[in-house]
Amino acid sequence: MTTSWASAMTFVALGALTFWLWQQLDESDGYNAPAQVHEPDYYIEDMVRNTLDENGALKNVLHADLVTHFPDDDTTELDRPRMEIYNGSSDPWYVIAETGWVSSGSEVVVLHGEVEIWRLDDAGNRAFEVLTSELRVLPKEQYAETDDPATITSKTTITKTIGMRANFAHDRLELLKQVRSRHEVNPQI
Repeated sequence: MTTSWASAMTFVALGALTFWLWQQLDESDGYNAPAQVHEPDYYIEDMVRNTLDENGALKNVLHADLVTHFPDDDTTELDRPRMEIYNGSSDPWYVIAETGWVSSGSEVVVLHGEVEIWRLDDAGNRAFEVLTSELRVLPKEQYAETDDPATITSKTTITKTIGMRANFAHDRLELLKQVRSRHEVNPQI
């Protein structure tokens, strides 16, 4: 009986040790779940995306030479993004940049590099333009902002500012600080 009792105790001890090791592996910091890699799952070349409002009217158009989507955080990178933002009129606001980033859910678009915003006059020429860098756009709200320097050029005025807010829905620009304007007869647009 001593041998079978010793075997039973060994079996119980091995079972307890196995259970303890299993618990330790489950709870330990040494167990690493596979890391998600920030690699794209698809690319789109020459993308055009139209967004309509609830009545079916065109709200905005996004063009990009290359779209790269990342599934780990559901973000998208854009090469040469170009946006047309409509606010009920047939004349859109135009926004272009060197590169861009789109958040998950497309709530925020961040444009990088040289960023241009403009609107055309009745003759098809730029009525004015804004040059800046690093522009945050909220497409659903038809709103954009930057904390960086911006230059606004119209037919007769050149204005420089640090920081700007653009409300495309109401055709308004708000210049934030260090605003300086210069009236010129023939500025370059």
